[in-house]
Amino acid sequence: MITGFENSHHMFCEKRPMEVRCIPKGVILPQKQVENGPMWILGGVCHEDGGFEPLSAYDGGWATHGGGYQWQEEEYLDEDVVYFGMFFNHWGHFLIDLIGRLWYYAKGKAKGMKLAYLGEEEPRGNFLEIFELLGISQDDLLHITKPTRFRNVIVPEFSCKSCEWYTREYQEIFDTMIHRVEQEKYCPEKWEAIEKVYFSRTSFGKARATEFGEDLIVRWMESNGFTSIAPETLSVRDQIYLWNKAEEIACLDGSIPMSIAFSKNSRLKLTILHKTSLEHLNVELYLLMRPCNVTLLDVWYEPYKKYPKNIGAGPFLLHLGADAKELSSQRGWKFPFTDQELLHHRSTNQRKMVWSLMNIKGRVRMMCSRLTPEFLKKLLRRG
Repeated sequence: MITGFENSHHMFCEKRPMEVRCIPKGVILPQKQVENGPMWILGGVCHEDGGFEPLSAYDGGWATHGGGYQWQEEEYLDEDVVYFGMFFNHWGHFLIDLIGRLWYYAKGKAKGMKLAYLGEEEPRGNFLEIFELLGISQDDLLHITKPTRFRNVIVPEFSCKSCEWYTREYQEIFDTMIHRVEQEKYCPEKWEAIEKVYFSRTSFGKARATEFGEDLIVRWMESNGFTSIAPETLSVRDQIYLWNKAEEIACLDGSIPMSIAFSKNSRLKLTILHKTSLEHLNVELYLLMRPCNVTLLDVWYEPYKKYPKNIGAGPFLLHLGADAKELSSQRGWKFPFTDQELLHHRSTNQRKMVWSLMNIKGRVRMMCSRLTPEFLKKLLRRG
């Protein structure tokens, strides 16, 4: 199927101002996993008397975190901090489920204040660069690993809700980063004349194990003048440059098209290739926030009822069929494949997908391990 973006789920821009609460002598509780609790963790901001501050909780629909619990010992830091919430290194979740309180920095209200976050992981790579683009240095990041009381804890309201609404404050987070990169006149020489970009997942480790058949899509795009780029190799500045410089961008559905949040190019021609019949509602929220010329193209083939399991786990079988041919015809693109080649490619990748589902390699390793005498295992380890 070939369609455009229609906002069929009636997402919207929430226009009320975002709230900020200052909690004097507030305590930030580190993450705590409990049964029958929030999907992710307990933790967050408590008042001086121990009562939990509800504005510090996160409700993203299916994903939730935050909640108070009893604690015995605590530390004290005589300073004001801004509460971020939970952090972990995942691009898509970071954009939709984690970044939403940073509008307080984008508006310049938290200069010189540290940002306190929960979780097991510490920011690295592009996540540090996002903080830096918003004026938050690595030294300003405070990882809460034990209950800690502060002079004041500032709790900005989370500025979007997954699959439902966004706010101008949320959009301003990305606008601030774009403006910073524009001020720097950032322009990588190798992409100075780039016009068409295909963001490929063929080099991404997880995709190699769960997505089968993208190599043919890469060939199709490159034969029509697209430069294939692996987004996981790009800095945030690179992404901001490409999303605002390119005339056309194509990519598979998932976390990649959510990066249109970094684009203010309303003339952009964006083609999103659906790798599954399952809906990905988060992308629709970003298409509403950053309107451009959008085409949605189905490239999925789903021969098994129970797969893919969900939009994140897969596995996905990709196939260029009649819809891809039709789009090529509409746009005057080359379609350099015979029907026989397409069917052979689909069959080959279907076998790879079955192999992956059966996890034959893992089972063979387990069987060999059980059959190998313990003394021989020790000799092999020494060797």
